[in-house]
Amino acid sequence: MGMIPTGSRIPTGKRADNDDLARVLKEIGDLIGMDNIKTELNQLIALGRLIALRRERDIPMEKVSLHLIFTGPPGTGKTIMARKIGDLFKAIGLLRKGHCIEVDRAKLVGSHLGAAGQLVREAVKDALDGVLFIDEAYALAGGTGDLPSGDLYGNEAIQTLLKMMEDHRDRLVVIVAGYPAPMRRFLENNPGLRSRFTRELQFHSYEHDELIAIFRFMTEEGKYLLDADAAREAEKYIRGLDHKREDFGNARDIRTFFERILPVQAYRIAETPDFEKMTNEELLTITADDIRTASGW
Repeated sequence: MGMIPTGSRIPTGKRADNDDLARVLKEIGDLIGMDNIKTELNQLIALGRLIALRRERDIPMEKVSLHLIFTGPPGTGKTIMARKIGDLFKAIGLLRKGHCIEVDRAKLVGSHLGAAGQLVREAVKDALDGVLFIDEAYALAGGTGDLPSGDLYGNEAIQTLLKMMEDHRDRLVVIVAGYPAPMRRFLENNPGLRSRFTRELQFHSYEHDELIAIFRFMTEEGKYLLDADAAREAEKYIRGLDHKREDFGNARDIRTFFERILPVQAYRIAETPDFEKMTNEELLTITADDIRTASGW
């Protein structure tokens, strides 16, 4: 059973031949863009299935780290992919639950010494048999990836996390995510972290065509209709975005744009006489004027 159309083949076996795996593979394959991530996942699936099979047969094997580093700008799908990996590892028999617990520094670092350790232990407990996803993980080291000597709380959180990862290595996958440069410093400044996170998946900014596809997906998901002029106006706006800008929000910015359109469309409809008599199609149609107003043109 293949995962996505990358040309790679996934070894066959009874663990892969189930509806759950087929569903997760399709969901990942349907995600817009991320071709390099999908290719990397083919190898990860093969490795994970082999580990699960060896566990099932009680065949000893050396310790293999399945913890992951996600690097890239915001809005490029890191969080949704962390959730999918939990589902994926459950489907191949590597994790019992496959759920994803999402945390950041605020949820792991307390206001007094000793609190961080307890918060990390609680987060790991919640994530056992699934995935612990730590967004902007370098914030544990002060926000830049360089751990200041005075940040005792962040250091306590990191040291507790390392111990919990070792204690529960067969029941937990940890994914740390953030911008590339601070994530590199974060890992390089702590040998314990670097030894546990050996695989990095790089998420790239979306191209304009992919951003347009994301916008179309959002409209279809909301059951909205775009007339031809509206579709052209939306594409014109999106192609004008500086998608290579370092702080560009990618799918987040497209979501913001889409959500700016909705109240404009609603106001136009509400101002229409007898709008209650409109057809469903009229109520759901987004016009070019809606797009232009929302985009500020």
